[in-house]
Amino acid sequence: MPVSRYVRRIALALIDAAAVCCAFGFAYALGVAFESHPPEFRAAYLQQYLRLVVFLVALRVGFFALFGLYRRIVRYTGVHEMLTIAGAIFPVTLLLAAFSFVIWYFELSVPGLPTYPQPTTRDYTVYVPPRAIILEAMLTFLFVGGLRLSWRLLVTTGLRGPRTGRNLLIIGVETTTDRVCRELVYDPESDYRPVAIIDPGRTHVGGRLHGVPIVGGIESLEDAITRYGVEEILIAVHEASPDLLRRIVAECEKTRVAFKQLPSLADLMAGKVTVSQLRPVEIEDLLGRPAVELSLNNEQNYLRGECVLVTGAGGSIGSELCRQLARFNPAMLVLLERDDSNLFYVENELRTAYPKLDTVPFLGDITREADVNRVFQETRPNIVFHAAAYKHVPILEFHPAEAIRVNVQGSHLVAAAAVKYGAESFVYISTDKAVNPGSVMGASKRIGETVTMAMNGMGGVRFLAVRFGNVLDSRGSVSTIFRDAIVRRQPVTITHPDMRRYMMLTSEAVLLVMQAVALGKGGEVFILDMGNPVRIKDLAETMIRHAGLRPGIDIPIIFTGRRPGEKLFEELLTAEEGTTVTVNRRIYRACTSENHGYPKALQDLGRLDEVVRSGDTRRIRAEILRQVSSYKPDKWSLEGRPTASGRAAGAEQGTECGVMSAER
Repeated sequence: MPVSRYVRRIALALIDAAAVCCAFGFAYALGVAFESHPPEFRAAYLQQYLRLVVFLVALRVGFFALFGLYRRIVRYTGVHEMLTIAGAIFPVTLLLAAFSFVIWYFELSVPGLPTYPQPTTRDYTVYVPPRAIILEAMLTFLFVGGLRLSWRLLVTTGLRGPRTGRNLLIIGVETTTDRVCRELVYDPESDYRPVAIIDPGRTHVGGRLHGVPIVGGIESLEDAITRYGVEEILIAVHEASPDLLRRIVAECEKTRVAFKQLPSLADLMAGKVTVSQLRPVEIEDLLGRPAVELSLNNEQNYLRGECVLVTGAGGSIGSELCRQLARFNPAMLVLLERDDSNLFYVENELRTAYPKLDTVPFLGDITREADVNRVFQETRPNIVFHAAAYKHVPILEFHPAEAIRVNVQGSHLVAAAAVKYGAESFVYISTDKAVNPGSVMGASKRIGETVTMAMNGMGGVRFLAVRFGNVLDSRGSVSTIFRDAIVRRQPVTITHPDMRRYMMLTSEAVLLVMQAVALGKGGEVFILDMGNPVRIKDLAETMIRHAGLRPGIDIPIIFTGRRPGEKLFEELLTAEEGTTVTVNRRIYRACTSENHGYPKALQDLGRLDEVVRSGDTRRIRAEILRQVSSYKPDKWSLEGRPTASGRAAGAEQGTECGVMSAER
């Protein structure tokens, strides 16, 4: 242990000893003053004080050390340290009271005291006055604790001069707010200076928190910013409803002052919260609805001890599926992926996180029948999650044959293998773009959905489909593209100012897929309640402001025009489909009667194979239109003549503003 630490503890113990001497002296003097003894007894009391104070100081300092008070850092003295001081004072006070009682009750004389001519009676016995005992405990607590608190105030305020830093306004009055406000106020190294607090509930308006005034509600935000010269805003309403958070964010955006959100209480309690770790408001906070939390209880844990296959295991949805599936202890987790780098990374991650899990990587292509059969023959999966797909709308508009080859024919190969090798369940990951599709990608996913539903019951396999919208922060998603552009300080490109998309989190998408197997009986399409669609322009502006920049000024927003295959709005259901609520109120079952049987599906697949082999894009699009009556392609699509602007727009971003979550 460094010498300086010894010196610091010894110095603190000497200061406490002096404080105890003073406290006992004042208490003894006041206690004796109220006693009715003759004046000559005061000399006896003085001698008794001089003898007792030595033992009292030794006991006090010893108990302070026993309670660990000298291992505490004085500059961080708080409620816990004050309680420790009180706990160390109490037992010594009991010992002093017991000593005084023994002297009084047994009429004992104190060694070394002078003798007096008067007879020694209880009325004139020299003992420690009860008032002095109580006063000594109170004064010791006041002196010892007060010195520590005074040092903390001196260090955090007086020793470093006037407080500097960015003027910070805090929104919210909660327990976590108290902790962060105290850290910012008393931390001498903080770069922030809290100047005002906004209380959305207006319950504490007019009060103060650690000296910081609570100036009003949300409607007072702009006035408070002007009055206090606010340079940054901290949103500390951790348990706010989505509506309240959207209102707060909207008000903050009006001010054009940079704002951040307080992290979770778990991070705060774990000691992870510092000023530098305050995170910006994420897109997930602005979904317009609470995040859907799904869980599998013990009765629904159908994954335990099963062999599970995930196709497209290296993609955004596929890799997240693997992470979540591994938590439920399957007997074997089979990863089918055609990109060797993606396969390597996801396998390495799973082996590190779950060393006991039997993880089997397969490098293969779902469009090659030999690859698919080899995977099923060697592993015999019970449950198949089919996440492999081509997803980029503009690119697939120019390559319809590839869309059919992967999204339709590849899906059929995997589904047929599931029947051939005795799987129990097959989950097809679909998309909202399959509803009244306006693109080749959406139409191909619709056909794949129809084919797999037509196979339900074959070989005893339950075929299910899961339909959802865009996944935030998946590869190639709109949020990822916007974030990259903002970081590089490049313009954000949007195809149309009225473009809207349903948004969901990766965790929601994956949990929905897993829950579908638990809820489904076969032949069903499950849909997640995703709230209201989000306007892409609003999303871009929000992300720019969260980066502390100004939309249209620091980061230009450019509208490139709607690209081939894009729709302004996406849908979750056709006009013919209705929904029924499942056990989970946030998951719906589509009421569809489109299944025309597997023989018809095989005939349609044969026609698609014929036109794909021909390589004639006009024939491919015409056949897609024949099989998907709700397909509404652009006029140029049927003519097979992509425009120059369409090719440029497709190449510029490589994806649609609203992106399907299931990627290869």
